[in-house]
Amino acid sequence: MTRVVLLVAWALFVRIDGASLRSRAKENLKDEAGLWRPCANEGETIAEEGLVRFGIGLTFVEGQLPRGATCSVATFRSDPSPGIVKMCECAGNAQVSFGEDRAVKDDMGLSWTRCASEGENCKCDSGTVRFGSTSRWVVTETGAKQGSQVLCSTQGFGGNDPASGQNKECWCQMPDAAPVPVANPTVAIVLLTRRPPDLKSWLQYHLDYMQVKHVFMDVEDTPHFNQAWATLSKADQDRVTVWRMDAHGTQGDKRPSDDYTTLQARQLAAMSRAKAVSKEMGIDWLIHIDDDELLYAPLHKPIGQILSSVPTGYGQAYLPNVEAIYKSSEVQSCFTETNMVNMDRYSFVSYANGKAAVRVADDDAEPAGPHQWKTSQGLEVPSIHLDAETFGSPVWLVHFESCPFVRWEDKFWELGNTSPAKIKAIPFPFYKDSITRMRSCRARKEGGESFIEKQGEECSEAALKDLWSSWKTARNPKIKSSELMPITIPWAKIKATSSFAQLKL
Repeated sequence: MTRVVLLVAWALFVRIDGASLRSRAKENLKDEAGLWRPCANEGETIAEEGLVRFGIGLTFVEGQLPRGATCSVATFRSDPSPGIVKMCECAGNAQVSFGEDRAVKDDMGLSWTRCASEGENCKCDSGTVRFGSTSRWVVTETGAKQGSQVLCSTQGFGGNDPASGQNKECWCQMPDAAPVPVANPTVAIVLLTRRPPDLKSWLQYHLDYMQVKHVFMDVEDTPHFNQAWATLSKADQDRVTVWRMDAHGTQGDKRPSDDYTTLQARQLAAMSRAKAVSKEMGIDWLIHIDDDELLYAPLHKPIGQILSSVPTGYGQAYLPNVEAIYKSSEVQSCFTETNMVNMDRYSFVSYANGKAAVRVADDDAEPAGPHQWKTSQGLEVPSIHLDAETFGSPVWLVHFESCPFVRWEDKFWELGNTSPAKIKAIPFPFYKDSITRMRSCRARKEGGESFIEKQGEECSEAALKDLWSSWKTARNPKIKSSELMPITIPWAKIKATSSFAQLKL
């Protein structure tokens, strides 16, 4: 329970910024809670758990917070100094850094013990071992067996290296520390979809593998969808709600040809509608993603089980995103043929701020864009950042942007009539580059030119594939090999056991 604490240790009222945070870190200000030390500026993520206070100068409010909470008014449900930039301080001595040995670490309700350095054998009776460093891990699950062990190296993990060039280690999930089984919360997904390249795999993966309870789909301009929908059993259809709405909420598909700036309005409408229906259905969590994105759990846990560990009182959980990296422009089945992602958000070709799962029961949460939810007053919903967990986020959103090549070609050809003013306002260089090229090609085609396959012809298929590859493969000079990480999805098993095995999409 929060309470106001008046501190007499400061005689001066100062504005806190990055420099003053470093200065405060050198001080030894104590009260009945022990040593307080700066651990976040307002709006930042608090990367540890325990007693935290929020405020500035002489006035703070306190609370027991989980790792990943936001240093904000919403988290503490109180503003000790309205209109003033505030900060968070954590109680007690600084926690042991990740690089130092520590017998046991807790992670989303599970306990792990360090079992080996890279190159050594890890003895692990539970059979579940993670290999990596900091927030980058791959996992093997051999099954519980007394005396079970695995080589702590890339060879012991199928040749996968989660942190190239870094010293890695292994941690064993403790077999006697499993949480008491509880009912996993139900999770729904809402999305807009238009001519999806592989909707069959997308549905198989989320409904059967990640155990999503329901999917709300706003379908736009997908002529083959009705035929595919008719092949689903009644039980499968009951797990997918299909809408056909345009930007104004009317029936039909009347998308503007230049829809870059109108897409978000349609997404917000779908999110609001799905939240209302989810509440009627008794669903606990709702996540907005796209038909070129997959929820991915490095520990291969269902999404409901992961979200069950979010403390009550937090209405929003932020999921970080990563970007798929393709082998070449010839990739066809983007989901099943891709096993590498780029972890460096500063070199992403699209958005890098993740997306959020929202508690459906939070009546005051409204969509504030496709990436997050806010209150009706525009404040952040009390939130937790999953990437602040001990071993990094237990779930990512893998973005398969502009894949395959033909989808990129179709998408940006349509956007090629975007005005120069609107192109200038787009925040992503990849989008600007793609639209600018297609704008030139559209103008030439409308002028009666024919595109000839020859060296230097910017509108030929070869030149367009070269442009695509310069952004979407390891050829991209901004992508460092050390930032690439493998992902493991058992597609053969998913497709063999899926209830959608006969569905043709």
